Amino acid sequence: MFWLTSRRISLYGAAFGLFFLILYGYQLCDSRWFHPGGNPLFLDYGVFQTMARMAVQGQAKSAYLADLVGQHLEGFLDQREPVTFGWFYPPYFFFYLYPFSGLAPLTSYGCFMGLSAALFCSGIYVAWPKRATLWTLFGFSGLWLNLMIGQNGFLSAGLMAWGLYWLEKKPVLAGIAIGLLSFKPQLGVLFPLVLLAGKEWRCLISAMVTVCFLILTSLLVYGTGAWWAWAQALIRARQELGQAGLEHLLKVTSFYSWVRQWGGSQTEAEMVQGMIAVGVALCLWKVWRSPVARSSKYALLILGSLMVSPYVLEYDLTWLAVWGAWWGRGLAENSQPGERGMMVFLWGVPALIYVMTHQNWALPIAQLSLIAAFWWVWKRSQETSLLDG
Repeated sequence: MFWLTSRRISLYGAAFGLFFLILYGYQLCDSRWFHPGGNPLFLDYGVFQTMARMAVQGQAKSAYLADLVGQHLEGFLDQREPVTFGWFYPPYFFFYLYPFSGLAPLTSYGCFMGLSAALFCSGIYVAWPKRATLWTLFGFSGLWLNLMIGQNGFLSAGLMAWGLYWLEKKPVLAGIAIGLLSFKPQLGVLFPLVLLAGKEWRCLISAMVTVCFLILTSLLVYGTGAWWAWAQALIRARQELGQAGLEHLLKVTSFYSWVRQWGGSQTEAEMVQGMIAVGVALCLWKVWRSPVARSSKYALLILGSLMVSPYVLEYDLTWLAVWGAWWGRGLAENSQPGERGMMVFLWGVPALIYVMTHQNWALPIAQLSLIAAFWWVWKRSQETSLLDG
């Protein structure tokens, strides 16, 4: 199935990217940034900046303990409104936000999103350095979704992309990138497992040192109080997820969420999620201990990371772009019929999730897409043509 040539990829990417750019511009012009009474925009980033300012003022612990219901997000909302959010990142994530905390809100948003987007795009381009890669990124709905929400999907996907790119030739740098990724532990839980299975000792040690450095530094800066508050926040996060309604569950792309959306209990959802996590972990352990091409190992790790956690949200699907780069690179001219079509479908999954969320459609598009892609990559990884050497 060779209908999807590099020229057509560039053309489709440019067309979809232009559409999303116009939509993004319309949303921005219709927001409160340009006229009173408009729609609030970039609220998630408003939470980042608000919390970072609290940490700068010596209130890191309060960021975890306060419910912040109706908190006024200076610059992001022009009046006090019933906005509810929590803070569930480890205390050292404040370090990542420090450089942007003192800037004007819109400037801070632009700098954070611009730099993290550069990290994200460059990490994908070095994996597959082709012009079509850039056009594919431009038309990737996950990129524009992350921009409109104002989230950290670029940062997590960018650190992961560079970590995988450096793993073979610069394992110490790879370990630093993977260690920095630990600000989202639910997405990095499989990395120690595969590094151990693949005997990537230098990278594993580097990642452990990086995480230990971040933890110790945050203890010196914030004390143990912030860490105890974070532990309590994680307990509260589990309780809130268990009580979440359909509106929130639609934004969560995990198997836990799928069971809950279709009427399952919290216990049933956790059991299903646990079985998926164990199955994925066993598959990855086997693959990373075998002579499978790195592109296949990386592709399975990325998909698996999006499958094992109960708390994966729509903006985390930026990771699919990194998956596409490594899997596409591994296939090269060896793709089978339907394979490129599957990649195109996953390329559009973030947009489908966005539409379903706003239409309140409880369809497990993300979950079924991830498990189908994982099975297919696993199956293909066992073929001789995709083995190392």
